[in-house]
Amino acid sequence: MDFNTKRHIWHDIHYAIEATARGLYHPKEPDYIASLVTKLPNDLIQILNSYIPNRLFKVGGCFIHQKPIVRFTSPQYAHLRRPELGDLLIVYKETKNNENRYNALLLQAKKSNDVYYTPIHHNDQHQYILYTKWPKFEYHRAGRLNGISRSISPKSITPGAQYLLIDEHHNANHWHYPVTFWCVKADNPLEASNSLATAILQLIEFQTGRTFVAKGLNIDQWSRMIWDLLDISVQSVFNRRRNGFNNCPRSSGDIISFLTTPNNEDNLGGVEGQGISLICIEGTCREEINDNIPM
Repeated sequence: MDFNTKRHIWHDIHYAIEATARGLYHPKEPDYIASLVTKLPNDLIQILNSYIPNRLFKVGGCFIHQKPIVRFTSPQYAHLRRPELGDLLIVYKETKNNENRYNALLLQAKKSNDVYYTPIHHNDQHQYILYTKWPKFEYHRAGRLNGISRSISPKSITPGAQYLLIDEHHNANHWHYPVTFWCVKADNPLEASNSLATAILQLIEFQTGRTFVAKGLNIDQWSRMIWDLLDISVQSVFNRRRNGFNNCPRSSGDIISFLTTPNNEDNLGGVEGQGISLICIEGTCREEINDNIPM
């Protein structure tokens, strides 16, 4: 993808993202996330397919309010409050040469009056510890996952888990564009670096986020956690669709194939509304599609 193409894609994605924040009345973090995941996917489909013709893109999103939380089981951190795993999970699946590659970006939303200097206060240390130390934890408010333990490695910051700083003042940056959503590495203080539009572009080019692998017996703990979140979120979405939720503005865009596997279909029971809000992007090489068309 050449520089001019990237610039045009960034411009269109950026303005589509900014449009999701317009018209919100005294919004809190969940309001921003709900608007983002329900309004952006349809625009993102058009933008990506327009500028990247050698791939066919599908994009879907859903908003789930009741996010999973975890309990630290490492003795050093067991006294801390139970953090959320995140507010939003953006995943990308690329199909090329009959192989699938996966990438993920887990985001914790935080409103800020100064996106270039946002200290992590004492009452938010539990979330900061999760994203910087990754102590061993078990799921606490995550439906059928409750009680299951995960231990993510390495025990350090990762581009796969970042903060999503929300600039309530919509200040212009040094390029004179107002930017509402910023992706920021876990640090103290938090300091705006990449716009969300930049992060989405980098995610589909595997320049940010953290890759994960297909389901299997011996997959790493990060991959297990991402599939945990996808599975319980899809479970919630499908349950809601059965109750007419497909006509409700909490979801939008295309159904993503790797979220509707037989394994997921087998797990459609349980409590509705538990999971994480999702934006799912799927890019398939058009040659791959043409090769599978029957003659």
